[in-house]
Amino acid sequence: MKTNISINDIIKKAGGAASIALMSRGAVKKDAVYKWPSIGIPDRHWAPIIKATGLQASDLYQANLNARKSKKGRAA
Repeated sequence: MKTNISINDIIKKAGGAASIALMSRGAVKKDAVYKWPSIGIPDRHWAPIIKATGLQASDLYQANLNARKSKKGRAA
């Protein structure tokens, strides 16, 4: 388990934004995935991401925390 994985890494591991949009069956648009690195992955999309990547919920949680910390640092 990689503990310091980024949201960009997760998106890449899942096959990219287009792949995530396809596997979501319309629940998420490709353009929305491009926002995830700065806002975090919404928890309603975690299950298919976990299934596609083999990651754990704790990995997604940590990636979201890191993204939000990074966003706060840019706003200051």
